[in-house]
Amino acid sequence: MFWVFAVTFGLLCAAGLLVLVRLLRGRTTLDRIVSVDVFVTLIIAATCVGMAWQQDGSNIALLAAFALLAFIGSVSVARLVEKKEPYR
Repeated sequence: MFWVFAVTFGLLCAAGLLVLVRLLRGRTTLDRIVSVDVFVTLIIAATCVGMAWQQDGSNIALLAAFALLAFIGSVSVARLVEKKEPYR
């Protein structure tokens, strides 16, 4: 079972690196907003995998609140940027 968690963490780290590259090389502001949102989602997923590995579910409420806060922040910023930038 250790290998499943190790492979999952490795894939999440690889996805995080790709998202960071997209964050740094994003052409528009919306690209960067989406990459930050995906990065937060990857952090939440990695924390869930870590909790499953340790068989400890005490932080589920904290992760749900963090995910909700990240979603509300992403939607708010996207709506702000949508009003400021013209359509391409």
